[in-house]
Amino acid sequence: MNSKCSLLLSVFAAVLALTSCSGSKNSCTTNCTTTDAIVNITLFDIPATGITVLSYSLPIVGISLTPSTGTAVSIYSPTSIVPIELTRLQTESALIAMDVQVPAGTYTAINVTLATSSGMFINESSSVLNGNCSVGLVCPLLGGAATTVSIPMSLTLNSGQTTWLGLDVSLNNAITAPTTTTVAADFTQANTFAAITTPRTGTPSGAFDTIGDFIGTVTALSPSSITVQNTITGQSLTATLSSGTHFDAAPSTYSNCSNGSSCIAKGSVVSMDAALTTSSTLVATEVDVLDAAAIDEVEGVIIYPLPNEPTGVVGMILADKTSTGDSATLGASTTTYGTPILVTASTNINYVIDEKNLSNIITPVGFSGSGDLLAGQQIRAQVTNVASPTSGITATATNVLLRWSRFSGSINTVAGNNFSVARIPTYMNVFNANLPLAPLVFTYSNGTLFDGVTGTGDPNFVVGKSVAIRALYLNPLTSTPPFQAAKIRVP
Repeated sequence: MNSKCSLLLSVFAAVLALTSCSGSKNSCTTNCTTTDAIVNITLFDIPATGITVLSYSLPIVGISLTPSTGTAVSIYSPTSIVPIELTRLQTESALIAMDVQVPAGTYTAINVTLATSSGMFINESSSVLNGNCSVGLVCPLLGGAATTVSIPMSLTLNSGQTTWLGLDVSLNNAITAPTTTTVAADFTQANTFAAITTPRTGTPSGAFDTIGDFIGTVTALSPSSITVQNTITGQSLTATLSSGTHFDAAPSTYSNCSNGSSCIAKGSVVSMDAALTTSSTLVATEVDVLDAAAIDEVEGVIIYPLPNEPTGVVGMILADKTSTGDSATLGASTTTYGTPILVTASTNINYVIDEKNLSNIITPVGFSGSGDLLAGQQIRAQVTNVASPTSGITATATNVLLRWSRFSGSINTVAGNNFSVARIPTYMNVFNANLPLAPLVFTYSNGTLFDGVTGTGDPNFVVGKSVAIRALYLNPLTSTPPFQAAKIRVP
């Protein structure tokens, strides 16, 4: 079996090959005029500090460019609102627009139009917030009003040029500093958005950006391409499949799939990683089969194992779902990002781990039963009996899959490939007495992806620096370290 390093190298080689065979970076190939440039847009996030935001849904309803002369040029205008969940973007990027024709010229600003946004947070202060959010409770974060944010920039687009705009949204700057009464988001505050045109350190050669862990149902599949549609947003991504695309599968007791490349089919639920190439194409680097065939599922972050409930009952905040139509509650549009769900694990079920891009490197322990369910973990559960009594949505889990927690903190110590992280979300320590205040994070030179730095030896990977982590969160009583990192981003 090839090492994950070889797999990644072959994927990036495939990206380069596809880039070269589709023409040079500066050649326009998709319904272009001689005066057009091509623009691609992705979005990523600087998370909030001093407050734990569990979910934040940001609907972008339009993007335009302000030219040095003339009227604004629209470059993104969706026919329906596509909410973007920001907390996952502390380690990932979201594709907003690809292969958009834009008149060549000089532009002085990019303008982002937002619909009303909303989120959920934990009150970790010592006071009641937002009127009725008591200490320790999970509550709605007062949403940001609909607005247009104008970001000054100097951008010259030449005829036939293909370029990329990276929108860096700062939830940290948008959320007003917690006072004794109010926590709210306001995107009209200064520096809530920034725009960049130079790919971040760690982006593979031949790519503008990478799209990580895009979850959805396969709606089209051929030997050369795959289309995946997310259940919550409706967004579809179509990516090229190459000889370098790596296929994984969650353990067969969960996914009913023993080999990702042979089990995948139209109707499968997958997690897809892709590279946005410099020729305006998406190339799938990894396809991880979560279910060979769709089944009712919920995925989200555990906010607490309930202390007054039996073991195996957890409260979680929804981050993704798959609905087959059997449950009106699960299928409802109101069951969306940030929805609280109380999940009860049925007896004699499987607790397994989705190793994804660390599948050939690690053999993790520390997640084998209901006692290993911990606040801060991201889990996916196949569910039945989804209902919505007056107290909120409830469901029964018939299988549980540990997926990838995303959280931020600061680098505390560095030792070789590994480091400890301080200032992690407070609730993780409050509910998990065995988790150190500065827990260890293991990275793997043959598997962990780095974004913003080249690795733990990078000059910018230093003590005190902010860091965002996507990692398997394992029970610290049985796993050392508790965090096995698949991706590290240094903003």
